[in-house]
Amino acid sequence: MKYKILLGSFVLFLSAYSHAGCVGPVVNGQCLSGTEVQGYDSGSDDSGYKSNSGTRYEYDLSNPADKNRYSTDLDAQRKDKMSLDVGRDKDRRSGQYGGGVYDD
Repeated sequence: MKYKILLGSFVLFLSAYSHAGCVGPVVNGQCLSGTEVQGYDSGSDDSGYKSNSGTRYEYDLSNPADKNRYSTDLDAQRKDKMSLDVGRDKDRRSGQYGGGVYDD
């Protein structure tokens, strides 16, 4: 009985997750249904964090809320691992920590 309740809670938790602005399934940050709520700002090009080196990041990791969101954003983490931006090293040496680098 405990396992059924635990499994039911887990399924409910997963089904309650939604991507802001998207009506339907979201895979890798993409709205698959093509239906998005108009007028909802789900992250425009002006959003994010720009470091002194000029590198733009999706998250400012010195902000606890951004750090928490970054910890669950696998796409942003993957972008960071694959990025060849040399400004990131410069940022880290100067004490600036961004996550989810934008490749302009």
